[in-house]
Amino acid sequence: MIQQSQPLVQAEIHGLIDSAAPYNNESHKNTDWATPEKIEYKLLPVTPLPESIIPEPLRAWIMDICDRMQVPPDFATANAIVMTGAIIGTGCGIKPKRCDNWLIVPNLYGGIVGRPSVMMKSPTQADVLKPLTTLEKEAQQIFDTAIKYHEADCVVVSAKKDKIKTSMKCKNSDVETLKQQYVGLEEPPEPTLRRYRTNDATTEKLSELLNENPRGLLVTKDELTGLFISFEKEGRECDRTFYLEAWNGYGDLYTDRIGRGTIYTQNLCLSVFGGIQPEKLQQYLFANRLTNDGMFQRFQLVVYPDEPKNWQLIDKYPDSEAKNRAYEIIKKLAEIKDFTEYGASQEEGDKIPYLRFTDDAQELFNEWLTHLEIEKIRGDGDSVIIEHLAKYKKLMPALALIFHLIDIADGAPIGAVTLQAAEKAAAWCDYLEQHAKRIYGMAGNVTIQAASNLSRHIAKGEVEAPFTARDIYRHQWRMLTDKDIVQAACDILVSKGWLIEASTPAAFQQKAKTEYNINPKTLGFYG
Repeated sequence: MIQQSQPLVQAEIHGLIDSAAPYNNESHKNTDWATPEKIEYKLLPVTPLPESIIPEPLRAWIMDICDRMQVPPDFATANAIVMTGAIIGTGCGIKPKRCDNWLIVPNLYGGIVGRPSVMMKSPTQADVLKPLTTLEKEAQQIFDTAIKYHEADCVVVSAKKDKIKTSMKCKNSDVETLKQQYVGLEEPPEPTLRRYRTNDATTEKLSELLNENPRGLLVTKDELTGLFISFEKEGRECDRTFYLEAWNGYGDLYTDRIGRGTIYTQNLCLSVFGGIQPEKLQQYLFANRLTNDGMFQRFQLVVYPDEPKNWQLIDKYPDSEAKNRAYEIIKKLAEIKDFTEYGASQEEGDKIPYLRFTDDAQELFNEWLTHLEIEKIRGDGDSVIIEHLAKYKKLMPALALIFHLIDIADGAPIGAVTLQAAEKAAAWCDYLEQHAKRIYGMAGNVTIQAASNLSRHIAKGEVEAPFTARDIYRHQWRMLTDKDIVQAACDILVSKGWLIEASTPAAFQQKAKTEYNINPKTLGFYG
């Protein structure tokens, strides 16, 4: 049930109802019906993703995946960028100002919006994440070997302790010296499994995993709105705060729990990526419009491209050369232990190495940031969009760093973040801004879309008159699954000449009832 939506619903349809021709309760008997108006809902336009801004070392691999899956390249590219940022994590950051200590960690939150099954979100995501599967298998093999050596080391320590115990029992033994030797024997540290991602974990378990994997983790979800809704469940009130803080990438955290004790997480660094159904995202954003806390604004790499108009049956082998090149880049970035060997700096007191921009890239960033602050963040516009764009102050430098390190892993010279990487990052921000406006615009027009969907069911003869809003709600048709939105859709259709409202006042043992009669001219209206 959507909370606090009625004021927004009323505000959205107020102008439509005011301009409508008046109808009274008996008007449905009049055979002279007006011509109904067409109810249209259109998404805001977005331009196709330019291939030129896809990182060149990964481009052939990404385009091959999308060609075989017959999905827009936006899907695989956004996923690959978030995955790469997660692998870099706290291994290397960027300080985007020339002198300031402002640090950006390249962990990102993102997702792909598309209809279930039609847009192949899950298969595409699985294909992009295969490099992680390879890394995880290798990490498991290393861990299994380390465990065996750990067990052997434990046996050695145990044998030494037994020997000291035996010596203590001998006459004339130097007990004090033996005690010191015994205390000095330390249990060998237990190996930890290198983790790259998780699908489902409590925040307490995430704290433990991050403690063992200080570079950070990628959280993957088939349906991101399920994650958002889980934040509202009883007993999980702190989960939302955890994810809000983990977006920064560099904070630390003390988790105190009875039974678990205290867990110290040095780097609270998460990346998040998953699929989203348009309808579910639309309703979630509409429901949380009044209580926005910046959660969705952190999902800066969410893409909602147009569906491909022409589908083809593609059945071919993956491009092995492109795949191997991409896998080697991901593997190399994962295996870098010290980014200072790749040009990063780490001064005393810094826990995260960092790069800065080259001089020409710095000039571009300064111009870009000034334009963002003055023209967009401090300009006129929807407050929700402004809050979203404000987060681009992290997005642009993070993308530039990711693109730069991908190039280095592919053989480019080491050093400061280049102008080429900065230009590509700025282009991505322009591209993603279109998608953000489409998504937030979709959420703002939820009742118009619901009215459009209801009008099509009416035109097909799928609604029998007279009917109530509850009758429509019980069908659970797309965008008509919430009672408040269904009521708003009916009100809009009344204002557009599709319906006439007839109210029955409350009577003895009966509640007041509002029914709707259908304009006969609506049957087959859309052809």
